[in-house]
Amino acid sequence: MTLIDLGELTELTDPPPAQRRRPGPGGRRVAVVVVALIALLTLAGGTPPAGRIHAIVPAALGSDLFIAADQVFTVSPTPGVTDGSQELLAYPRPDRPTAAPQRLTPLWRVPVPLGNRVYRVQPVADAGLLVAMARQDTGSSQTVRLDAHTGAENWRVPGIAIMEMADRALLRTFSDSEPNVLRMIELATAHELWSMTLSAASVDHWQREDGTLDSIVVATVDGEVQVIDPMTGAVRHRLPPPADHSSSYQQAWVTGDLVTVVRNSRTITALDVDDLAQRWQATVPTATYVTGCGPLLCAGLAGGGFQVLDPATGALRWDSKEILDIVLADDRNVLAVAHTTNEIVTIALGTGKRLAEHGSWSMVSRYEYAPQVLVVRAVAEVGLVLARLDPTGAPARRLDVLPGAGGDCQSRYDLVGCRLLDGGYGIWQLPD
Repeated sequence: MTLIDLGELTELTDPPPAQRRRPGPGGRRVAVVVVALIALLTLAGGTPPAGRIHAIVPAALGSDLFIAADQVFTVSPTPGVTDGSQELLAYPRPDRPTAAPQRLTPLWRVPVPLGNRVYRVQPVADAGLLVAMARQDTGSSQTVRLDAHTGAENWRVPGIAIMEMADRALLRTFSDSEPNVLRMIELATAHELWSMTLSAASVDHWQREDGTLDSIVVATVDGEVQVIDPMTGAVRHRLPPPADHSSSYQQAWVTGDLVTVVRNSRTITALDVDDLAQRWQATVPTATYVTGCGPLLCAGLAGGGFQVLDPATGALRWDSKEILDIVLADDRNVLAVAHTTNEIVTIALGTGKRLAEHGSWSMVSRYEYAPQVLVVRAVAEVGLVLARLDPTGAPARRLDVLPGAGGDCQSRYDLVGCRLLDGGYGIWQLPD
């Protein structure tokens, strides 16, 4: 499909006063929609839009949407029940163009244990489906494997699956009332390959360039850092807490072969993932996280703002209190959200200079890395404009108009799903 620049639909104006007619009931809405559609057809060269792959998923208020490879799922209140019961419903992925959106019907439905909230639905090998859920009142969590074709349960184990591989899955528990556990299981059978008691503030991992899981990095609440062998669960390397017991809380992140540890939100220590040898240490007041920003490191600060560090030395390149969050970086620039206006801006990664301002957009939640991000903007009485942004500084590239969409959008497996203004969810195939 050819990409069409949809322009700024918010700039559509009414006709001059002499040409105005008093609209009848609903006339204003019809007029706006017609004008918007005429503008779209004009920009497309006058050719009516062909059929598109789009669908409606019926879902009551309070429902959650999950997009998988070949299916779409909702977790919705059980009809006719008032005790808070929910059910997981599976719908087929829309795969054929139609003039009007298809209204999907469930393939199967299964009950969700009372009091649980579903956080993740992930397809895995051999027509499997991992459903991760937890109870807030008890802190207990569990992952269930279902048959994607029928919804039949294959197995159920404690913990949330935090990473899946071709034949294995890594799970951890999050209980406040009992010891937590990190375990590796076989995906097909849930057979436990290894497990360890987890006194952890954070768990991250390092993958080689070919995607093979090389190491699991654990930062404990008492200040220790451990590198775990993912095949056996054995501790390869262990860095003890500071001798002065100055670390009462810490988290660790892996960026390339570098482990960055934030202790007490004041000190960032960089370690080699192979042997935990220290490379450098920097003081960054109120640091809350460290992430890769292209060839550099970005340290997020409590309350907004961040510092950009040299990964080789920890030296401060520049900092900014005007940035609320990092969106996406490439080798030269970074997309970020401005602190006071919530507008998206492009910043030069090497200098901190603001290169472009893109205005106010709402982010589309995405669960897979891509070199661009999807954003939406409301058009009154029409829906949402869908656009792409990247860190180059180029203007947002309009992709589509999502009629009737109201927000709460996500994208996965080349689909976009948004809550509709009149209820349910709309699903659209992303344009090529």
